[in-house]
Amino acid sequence: MKIAVIGSGMAGLATARILKDAGHDITIFEALAGRGMDSHTVIFEDGLIDAPLRVMNPHLWKNTLSLAAYLGIPTFPVRTYMACSWLFENKTETWLTTTRSRIGNFPIINNRKGIKQYGWRLVKGMLQLKTAIHQFFKSKNQDITLAEFMNQHHIEEVFWHGAVMPVLYTICTCNPKTIGEWPAKPLLIFLRQLTDGDALLRLQGGTPALVDKLIQGIEIRSGSAITQITEKDDQILVMNETGENDYFDRVVVATPTNKIDEFLDPIQFADDIALLKQFRFEQGDLVIHTDPSVMPPQRKDWAVLSYMMDRQFTRQQFTVWLNSIEPSLVGKTPVFQTWRPVTDIDPKKIISTVTLNRAVVDSKTVALNKALQERHRSLDRKIFYCGSWSCDGLPILESAVTSAMHIAEIFGAPLDFVGLKPKVEVAPELGY
Repeated sequence: MKIAVIGSGMAGLATARILKDAGHDITIFEALAGRGMDSHTVIFEDGLIDAPLRVMNPHLWKNTLSLAAYLGIPTFPVRTYMACSWLFENKTETWLTTTRSRIGNFPIINNRKGIKQYGWRLVKGMLQLKTAIHQFFKSKNQDITLAEFMNQHHIEEVFWHGAVMPVLYTICTCNPKTIGEWPAKPLLIFLRQLTDGDALLRLQGGTPALVDKLIQGIEIRSGSAITQITEKDDQILVMNETGENDYFDRVVVATPTNKIDEFLDPIQFADDIALLKQFRFEQGDLVIHTDPSVMPPQRKDWAVLSYMMDRQFTRQQFTVWLNSIEPSLVGKTPVFQTWRPVTDIDPKKIISTVTLNRAVVDSKTVALNKALQERHRSLDRKIFYCGSWSCDGLPILESAVTSAMHIAEIFGAPLDFVGLKPKVEVAPELGY
């Protein structure tokens, strides 16, 4: 069939690749001038900055890494470790640093202060969490929110709010106020698997290398937003801002659902619009910069992930030190990505600011997704929807690939990549 894919984020690109390899004629439409997936990539001092930076746990990003293996993209392991600092009015005090064991890649408390002041509390919290997760998965009622889980199990505060929740913010990149609304199950699965000793993996060449392979042999019409999608007899008419129009047998919309009423025919697709507009989204800024004030005051305490928070855990931010993850930035000026900064960043040191849309995942989302998948099964359906919002949302990239797999199943397209193991090559020398 002749199929249009609207949007070139991960969901759209994965859908296009799978359907193309199944023999369909695919055209991708993208409103941005380039490719949506790597549209925020920046070259800095001849080094690559992915925005956002992507590293993947082989358990949690299973389908994404299998797809990369299918496309022939090798990976390399990275050792993530963290530093946590208290924010005060006139100074920043680092209270915890961790490293990773060379054998097994397990997290280790690295600083004396962390062991002396908080070691027993962190160990206590870790044991409490392990017990609580075990009880949760033995219980019959697993349809609770993370906030309800927290209320049921009073886990040591410093461990939970100082170490666990920041990690969840990093992965979910959502507002701390809304993460309590998330279904607890996917988050607890994540926390349980996070303790496995496997190193995180990064794609060689970063996001652009993945995009290059995903769009290979596929026409992409970029730089013009879609203005109209209308059913005409047995086909779908797709029009964009430049006046281009074409007819397709099927259309896959892979954009945030808060944009669909800008181009879907409001009468023909009234039921779809009413359902999809119920999905909630929120925005946040990712600031790429060279201001080291987001890192621990002492250079020896710098870590891949730097978390800063106040004593009441009401203000928090996290920063990724890119030179410690991306080989092409080794030896270059230290460069960072800070998500939703609460501390002042020197405007002169900002490289770019990227506004990211994130789906809000809650119990309502689960019901909406179930209704959408049932609607997709209609025999006369010609338009379909996918995106990271159409799964449980964790991790975002994996949910996007999973949503593409749901579309592939409907079209009867083979998923030849499922189960492939990522090709892991020797890790390059990184800027630890």
